[in-house]
Amino acid sequence: MKVIMTFLLVLLGISAYAISIYDIQYTSASGIDNTYPSPYLGKAVTIEGIVTAINLHSGGYFLSEANGGMWRSIHISDKRSNVSIGDRIQISGTVGESFGMTSILNPDRFRLLERRHPLPQPVNVTTGQLSRSVEAEAYEGVLVKITNATCSQVPGAKGRFGVTDGTGQCYVLTSSFGERAINLSPRIGDQYLSLTGVVTYSFGEYSLNLRERGDAVLMQPVFNNNRSWGRIKSIYK
Repeated sequence: MKVIMTFLLVLLGISAYAISIYDIQYTSASGIDNTYPSPYLGKAVTIEGIVTAINLHSGGYFLSEANGGMWRSIHISDKRSNVSIGDRIQISGTVGESFGMTSILNPDRFRLLERRHPLPQPVNVTTGQLSRSVEAEAYEGVLVKITNATCSQVPGAKGRFGVTDGTGQCYVLTSSFGERAINLSPRIGDQYLSLTGVVTYSFGEYSLNLRERGDAVLMQPVFNNNRSWGRIKSIYK
């Protein structure tokens, strides 16, 4: 009997660790409030991943599977654990919804596995994808990158401004992480080579949230320095 109980405990432990972030996040059911709740809602889970962003103003950080990608990141509502970007951790908690965003709530076990692990590559998305909930949901919590976007709406509350790459307008937030807002003053028409950040859902809207100043790369003007002065001089010989 003791051998059987031991086997069952081991089997249950293996099953718990088999849950991936993708398993928790993926769903095709929009739910009654269109927030796409997790199929694991209310269940205790144990997951593993790489920390991609910390010090979310509402509390916690974001955890991603090593390869990144759609449905493969999640918010961890944890104000007690001291984590850094690049930490590979294992954490246990209950799957819940925090302001419409799937989260791991009340983590009761934390294990640091590795420091300074490479982050997953940001997923390339369009501004249009983040403006449509049916597409944006797959990128909730994911580290993404928008390229060749133009400022289409000046900053408002909490540094929120609009950008578009021609596929539709989405919003970028500069004050989601850390104690101070990122010092950006975009003007209509400013062009960005890239904008990198984590996608969140709040108050019925998806947005890209910059983690640091370097996440916003302005497009530099191109100057033509290849003038043919020799040809001009030859005219006056």
